Amino acid sequence: MDSYEKLGEILARQHGAIRRSQAIEAGLTPAKLATLVKTSHWSRSDRGIYVSASAPPTWRRQLWAAYLGRPDALVTGRSAAHLLEFAGVPPTQPELLLPFTGNARSQLAHITRSRLFSLVGHHTIDGLRVTNVAETLLVLGYRNPPAHIERWIDELMADGRLSASHFDLIFARLANARVRGLPALRRIVMARDHDSYQPPTSQLERLLYRLLEDDTLPPSARQLPFVFETVHATVDAYIPSWRMVVEADGRRWHTRKADFDRDRARDNAAATRGIVVIRFTYRMLKSDPSACKRTLIEAGKWR
Repeated sequence: MDSYEKLGEILARQHGAIRRSQAIEAGLTPAKLATLVKTSHWSRSDRGIYVSASAPPTWRRQLWAAYLGRPDALVTGRSAAHLLEFAGVPPTQPELLLPFTGNARSQLAHITRSRLFSLVGHHTIDGLRVTNVAETLLVLGYRNPPAHIERWIDELMADGRLSASHFDLIFARLANARVRGLPALRRIVMARDHDSYQPPTSQLERLLYRLLEDDTLPPSARQLPFVFETVHATVDAYIPSWRMVVEADGRRWHTRKADFDRDRARDNAAATRGIVVIRFTYRMLKSDPSACKRTLIEAGKWR
């Protein structure tokens, strides 16, 4: 295999980006490298980093160019979230995580540094070292509101890609650290650290579960299966001490007639067992959660 074939393999693997040292190791002389730049076949992206003009100017090429310039780095933040396919995270300026020592400047990437870099969990995606899901959420917490972090965590838990235990090493490592966003992240995770927890799959359910976490209400079970003679169903929440089912309801999430029929059959089956069903709409939960709580408490007095 000649030097140009070797270079072609490297460029294909790295989406059109290459480090000067890689090119030299593949057999390209400094003079030939200078010729490639002079003839615009290659262009200099950063110090010691080049990109091929024949490769499309994609976000992946930009990310690889930034990554090659810092060989000790991990891809993190929104860049990692995009590679890990977090919902609603588009490709943005590359973000890298580096050890705390050394130069943190980059022309191509936003840099975050960690004093405990060697302990950061990561894996490899498309040849790039990328922070794992839990570590990525930690970094996202630096600059994103808790509501966004909560949504991502719920969606990832619902997909089976994340559990509360994945944060154990992070919280142990940062037990005495003052890190922006860490307290909110810990609260969100701890609220979901239970063997029977089933993560909500919609904003509607998140609002309902937040209401039921109020300490003035009795404990409730989430996503509890109910088996009646004619109906097998799973309810959003059940308060055992009040024999009360609590459902988040809305046409946006229950659009088909079959869904309505199934819900009503379930409600009727529950009534035959002396179980009351309370339903709240999205607007009720969003606009006046206090009124929803009062409704539960008043209904509970009769149970």
